[in-house]
Amino acid sequence: MNRQKYTSTNEAKISLKLLQYLLLIVTLLTASGGCGESNTPVDSDFKYIESIEVVSPKASKVKVDNFAHFIEIEFETGTDLSNVTLKVNLNSGVTMVSPTELTSSYDLTKDASIKVKRNATTQVYRIKVNIINAPFTASADKWEKKDNYGTLPAYISVYKYRQTVSGKKVQAYIAVAELNNKSVRFKVLGEKTGYKTPQQFYEENSKPSVVLNGGYFWSGTSLGLMIRDGKTISHQQPVTNRDYNGTPTPYYPTQGVFGMNNDKVFSAHYGYESQGVLYAYPEPSPNKAGDKPQPIPSKDFPANGKPWTPVEAIGAGPLLIKDGVYKNNWEAELFDAASGVGPTANHPRSAVAYHPAGYVLFFVCEGRNKTPATPGLTMKDMADLFLDLGCTDAINLDGGGSSCMLIRGQETIIPSDNGKQRTVTNAIALY
Repeated sequence: MNRQKYTSTNEAKISLKLLQYLLLIVTLLTASGGCGESNTPVDSDFKYIESIEVVSPKASKVKVDNFAHFIEIEFETGTDLSNVTLKVNLNSGVTMVSPTELTSSYDLTKDASIKVKRNATTQVYRIKVNIINAPFTASADKWEKKDNYGTLPAYISVYKYRQTVSGKKVQAYIAVAELNNKSVRFKVLGEKTGYKTPQQFYEENSKPSVVLNGGYFWSGTSLGLMIRDGKTISHQQPVTNRDYNGTPTPYYPTQGVFGMNNDKVFSAHYGYESQGVLYAYPEPSPNKAGDKPQPIPSKDFPANGKPWTPVEAIGAGPLLIKDGVYKNNWEAELFDAASGVGPTANHPRSAVAYHPAGYVLFFVCEGRNKTPATPGLTMKDMADLFLDLGCTDAINLDGGGSSCMLIRGQETIIPSDNGKQRTVTNAIALY
């Protein structure tokens, strides 16, 4: 017999037997459920879950995959996922195992799943969450689009608020810029020292489409952060004197900063500059007037501070919204009664915010009854308006008599200083 032919024949028989043996193992494992809970071959594509209803909060999309056994849910940015109510609709003969109720609450900030059972077979459906950026929309019943300020770039729109807030008449405007347009520019105007009216900022800086007053100042000197073209004009090292044990004592609060990175993405933080590095903190230093002052902020305090290098940024405060969550820690930022900012009182206000679909918003509201029966807004009033618009980051700017927004050089509100624009040290602009 030909040895080569004999060897090849036997190798083929051995390979065939090995393949048959492997197929037998796979069949046995599949039938027994393998190493964990699974379906029998008969149930491998059975539709255990007919559908999932998201009772609250609002979801953009829900998908049940009965082959891969997972549930995919889309939520908009800023949605609270810690307490999501789901209603499960099961196929005939299927029962809930975990949780036991068809309608239950789930913490989707953590790994979550639903376990169901049919006859002797259980199946786990993993819950997958996708976060999407909802497009910017200003509801027509709340915001009236204004076209009476001349010709604006196509990427900038102006709206006037048309409802009351907490029973108060409101004269409020937003200027909205679409950052995805390559032509749009956000700039911080002004220097560390010096006074100008918003109108002067407009005339002396190539007439921006929108000008809004900026951060706080004293005796012609900016008190907070100013960064323009990546260069620091005014440093973020706030110090505030408050009484402690009967003695005027310096406090070093972390205060609100708002800025733009190279990719035109904006964010709000609690900021402080230490040893030449600007740090952004997720939570403020827990100062409180009258209590022992907290340590001077640094790379180690408050916790989780990270270097931040925006190309354009402004500082003021308090920080109103961060990552879609209402903050307004005005007490820790020392914007208390002694500050004159009056966070819980009605005043003219200015603010700036970011919408994650790629928009920056300038906000101004009138107050002090320059228009009869128009007292102004509180900080929370402003924050609620931003959250309703879908904004995820926002800070309060200097308000009161400083509040003024110009659209192509035209005033939107009546300034509260006898109807005249106050001189300020800095401003922000949209081109």
